[in-house]
Amino acid sequence: MEIRHLNYFLKLTETLSFTRAAAALHITQSTLSHQIKQLEQQLGCRLFDRIGRQIRLTDPGRVLQSHALRIVREIDAGINALSAMDGLIQGQMTVGVFRTFGSSPLPQVFARFGAEYPGVQMKVRQLSLIDIERELLDGSMNLAVGYLPANSEKVETEPLQAAPLAVVSNRNHPLYRRSKVGIKDLHGQDLVLLSREFPLRQLIDDAFSRHGVTPRIIMEMNSSEAALSTVRCGPLAAILTDRPLDKEDSLSSIQLRDSGLSRTAAIFWARDNYRPRAAIVLAGMVKQVYKNLRRK
Repeated sequence: MEIRHLNYFLKLTETLSFTRAAAALHITQSTLSHQIKQLEQQLGCRLFDRIGRQIRLTDPGRVLQSHALRIVREIDAGINALSAMDGLIQGQMTVGVFRTFGSSPLPQVFARFGAEYPGVQMKVRQLSLIDIERELLDGSMNLAVGYLPANSEKVETEPLQAAPLAVVSNRNHPLYRRSKVGIKDLHGQDLVLLSREFPLRQLIDDAFSRHGVTPRIIMEMNSSEAALSTVRCGPLAAILTDRPLDKEDSLSSIQLRDSGLSRTAAIFWARDNYRPRAAIVLAGMVKQVYKNLRRK
């Protein structure tokens, strides 16, 4: 058995399609089929059930998948460690980001990193904090940028910047263009909030409870961008992390005052896992950008 057999096998477990897996691996479908058959012959068991054009993992296939993932990750980590000894920054790196990634400084950091270190293949995954921590701890993710607090004691964090919350409203909402908004101004107002799976929603609910505020929660959504799009279309408001809006946008964004509510962005690491040099360099670039923002 060779490493390429495992890489081919793992790509096929991702796509469950010989056509898509072969295209992703830049090989022909017949080559992939031959390599998988060769692997099955060496192991003496069938790894996939083929039902017409569809395939699915067999029980032995699922067992091999978990072990193959660990083997490939360990090999990648070893290659990255050897490269770091020579001062090289190359290899593969997986980075987790929060769901409001697009409105953060991170895209410009990642673009700069890609230009300066073309030898690094970077995978960026936009996930919930729970999923980010799980992938950090199982070794499939090298570092992440998310919002505090961490859920696991095995995750180490480096705070970057506290971001206030804002009330974003449509021009047809009573709060539109208010000079300031306090938590008590939200009593009885029609709101779109993130669903309760988000730590931000938990913070907001606690603040409402402390101040005796009862808004009318018209909708709950599991996406900040979806909430913004909905607010644009009707007389609603949302509470989100403060962010710049396009000048042409029909929305107003007003920081939520006197609520004690803010979110702190941070770099997340698995405390006991190896940190590739590429991840350390990227983390340094992220910290510098946020440091420059605090100075403005």
